Amino acid sequence: MEHIHTLEAYVDLRLIRYFLAIVDAGSVSGASQALFVTQPSLSRQLQRLEGDLGQPLFDRGRKRLVLSAFGQAFLPIARDLLQHAELAAASARALASGQAPKLTIAAPPATIIDIVAPFIARSGPSGAVVDAIQLVPEHVYTALHDGSADLALSTRVPPADLEWRVVGYTHPWAQCTPTYAQLTSFDRISVVELVSWPLIVMTKGHAIRGLFDDAVARAGLTYEPAYETASNSVAQALAAAGRGVCILSDHSRFGLHAIPVTSETGELHIPLYAAWVPRHFAADAIEGSLDALGGFIEQLYSLDP
Repeated sequence: MEHIHTLEAYVDLRLIRYFLAIVDAGSVSGASQALFVTQPSLSRQLQRLEGDLGQPLFDRGRKRLVLSAFGQAFLPIARDLLQHAELAAASARALASGQAPKLTIAAPPATIIDIVAPFIARSGPSGAVVDAIQLVPEHVYTALHDGSADLALSTRVPPADLEWRVVGYTHPWAQCTPTYAQLTSFDRISVVELVSWPLIVMTKGHAIRGLFDDAVARAGLTYEPAYETASNSVAQALAAAGRGVCILSDHSRFGLHAIPVTSETGELHIPLYAAWVPRHFAADAIEGSLDALGGFIEQLYSLDP
């Protein structure tokens, strides 16, 4: 690995981009189409990178390109190099323009609808957050690693290589139509009371489902869902159709009445994590935005949904 230790002294980032494009496309021909570079030229550039590194990146004795042992070890280093180069370029552009940094947030769709979009609207023309990328929870943090977002919001704990903080808490609500008069008369409802009702829950793996199931188990109870769905909107639609009571952290829709869910230890809540890459060029803007976002979330969830 001696060549990797001195790599930053002479690496050509264009060659790194070509290497990553070949890996992501799975072939030189696929990468050449994506990059608009001829195959012979791309092959020569790959050979040049391998010459600089002193090691083959691919095993060529097979019908298709397969990363060599060295290539597998070098791949995360290459992605990290390119990410930091793109951050440095963005930093230089921001400094040269003299403008305040503009931030993009990656988050699950429900978080963007319930939190990010209202926060942008509330921030006014001087707000730093100007865009959002919708991703499923398990892919949110990859947007930081590939440089497509500056901030990520998720109920999942961030990877150890990221800076992060808890920016707020979301709460589960039991949501039902006004025809469930016995429920809608409560200002709070416990999991003990809820399990006797037909429940519409998210599929296992969703944070809100895990929180609810854990609270039920701690109470020494079990339940059989009336419906399970992977879609927050479908859960609310089923509840609006009178098929049961949905358990979600989303703001209510379709005229549903929402009641905070409690356990024997009090109101249930899920931490909402905000994460970003270390040494981000807009670290000050990120911290300032998170301070404002934390206050916004606290105010948002202190009100009825």
